[in-house]
Amino acid sequence: MQISRKRIGLIFVTPLFILFSHYLSVFPHEYAHSFAAWLLGHKNSPFDLNYGGTTLSNILLLMNIDQDVDNKMIYALGYPSHVGIIALAGIVMNLLLLIFSFQMLKTYVVKQRPYLYYFLFFFNLMNLGSLFAYMPIRIFATQTNMLDIVDVEQAFGLSPWWVYSICGYLMGFLIWQFFTQTLVTAYLTLKIQNLFLQVGLMSICVVIFFAYFGIAGFFSHGAVPYFLSATSLLAVPGVILLLWPNRYWVRHQLTTLAKNNLT
Repeated sequence: MQISRKRIGLIFVTPLFILFSHYLSVFPHEYAHSFAAWLLGHKNSPFDLNYGGTTLSNILLLMNIDQDVDNKMIYALGYPSHVGIIALAGIVMNLLLLIFSFQMLKTYVVKQRPYLYYFLFFFNLMNLGSLFAYMPIRIFATQTNMLDIVDVEQAFGLSPWWVYSICGYLMGFLIWQFFTQTLVTAYLTLKIQNLFLQVGLMSICVVIFFAYFGIAGFFSHGAVPYFLSATSLLAVPGVILLLWPNRYWVRHQLTTLAKNNLT
């Protein structure tokens, strides 16, 4: 099947969209922390972040950026709840951006603009991945201090098992929603009918989500985060096979969505 000029254009902008959508998910996350700390009186400027330097890994992946908030000082001042609020602000920001991008992907205006739709699609994935890196991957981490979900647990005295139970269901639903609904809808909206292109887009999403965001536990303290990250990484081939575009359930979903005029 011949690939149209528009589909070729989408292929070429894919790396840029992945890079910039990641930037637009990380910076609001860190600024949410910083603004919360500033509003609570623990920072002089909400724009004062640790930008992480100019190494290639930081420029491409933002490996070293953080909110530059001294949690130990806040604990010493006797405000443990402030640590929790500051940590929660970043997580809430990614959740809000996830909801925003999901709603935008359903609008007629966005659907009529393939490049905007494609960018928001990756932006939705990046925010979902950011949440996944904390919940469930890092919930049982033993390291504190700027490890958001653990800081929330420590500050508010929450059991990681309660957090895992509640957030596990939420993340399970959001992951199912993206890979069985949002991804399949993208095939239709972007008119990606070529199996090779469908496989490529699906594989990129699976690798970004499970092999990039999923390995956060390898850099956290504790055996459980390490196990969850290893499981996430090992799941990549199986998930790709499960989501293979010519599977019956995918084709059935495509037919159902087309009949319901969702595109």
